[in-house]
Amino acid sequence: MLFGNLALVVGSFLTVVVLAEAASSLFLPPPITWRDPQELYSRDPLLGHVLTPEQHAFTHSFPVNTNSHGFRDREYPLIPSSGTVRILCLGDSLTFGDGVAVEDTYPKRLEAILQERGGHKFEVINAGVPSYDTWQEVTFFKAKGAQFDPRIVVLGFYGNDIVPRPEVIKTSLSGDGTLKRKGFGGVFPDEVVHILKGSRLLLFLKDRIGKLVNSIRPSPEYHHQQALLEGLSNDFLEQGWEEVESSLKEMAELQPRHNFRFVIMSFPMAEQLLHEHPQAQYPARLKHIAEKLGIGFVDLQPALKREFEGFGSLFIEWDGHPNPGAYRIAAEELSRVVLSMLGGNQERL
Repeated sequence: MLFGNLALVVGSFLTVVVLAEAASSLFLPPPITWRDPQELYSRDPLLGHVLTPEQHAFTHSFPVNTNSHGFRDREYPLIPSSGTVRILCLGDSLTFGDGVAVEDTYPKRLEAILQERGGHKFEVINAGVPSYDTWQEVTFFKAKGAQFDPRIVVLGFYGNDIVPRPEVIKTSLSGDGTLKRKGFGGVFPDEVVHILKGSRLLLFLKDRIGKLVNSIRPSPEYHHQQALLEGLSNDFLEQGWEEVESSLKEMAELQPRHNFRFVIMSFPMAEQLLHEHPQAQYPARLKHIAEKLGIGFVDLQPALKREFEGFGSLFIEWDGHPNPGAYRIAAEELSRVVLSMLGGNQERL
């Protein structure tokens, strides 16, 4: 009798779960398709981590093939051929192209646009590394990027880059060479996590529980975002802004030494497209820093806002990174700045 009741309860529960999962497919977006292994990293004493060179892995279900220098790109000689305008793109997962095919990343879309319109031969190198902050991108440029002799350097920026530089550089890698994750992602193997992420119902519950928890006890990441959106100040955020300005000043000072022009491109937070935040200090404060240092600046928020038709129109559902449509817009906006630079600096570039 006891076994029969238990079987009835379990069977009823599973039936409800299956029906709920089926119902969720009617109003929730499809889950992400995953293939393993996800992109792999190696420890680095200066940077904490770098992309493992010559790997064949995936970001979501899209191939990640890195060259001998660890770039998600083809091989390049250190010195570009005569008449070639080389552009180096620094950044984190937004430059790397988390969750999209390599041809849909903004560096490769920019390269295609410039080849069609620019009147030069162009090479646009994708040197983005997920989970980098601005100080790491500057360090990366000095250690590796400068040797590729770029004429223009682009730094893709996001609000979560506004953090202080750590006193001690620690690796953020797990034992298998992937980035450490929080929550269940840090407990179960990727294969298990990706199976669970295949359920719309579980993704929906995770999203709602996360929002509830943040409303009761905000996570540091949520608190940081809200401070940026509401124009609030705290010691951590101010230290972050000081670090950003210091890093950008260093890049500005490197321009004459390495003969390149520097451009910052700021990506808005999704919340800034979903709702109005007139008190937001990002990207306004970043633009002020760029103007003070004489650095080119591209604010993507107006262009993305014009084409925004709901979260999934410009962002990857259940993830939050820009989708190919957003990267297309980013490349279009950036191309105008690059071509403007070329128009006034033909001999130098």
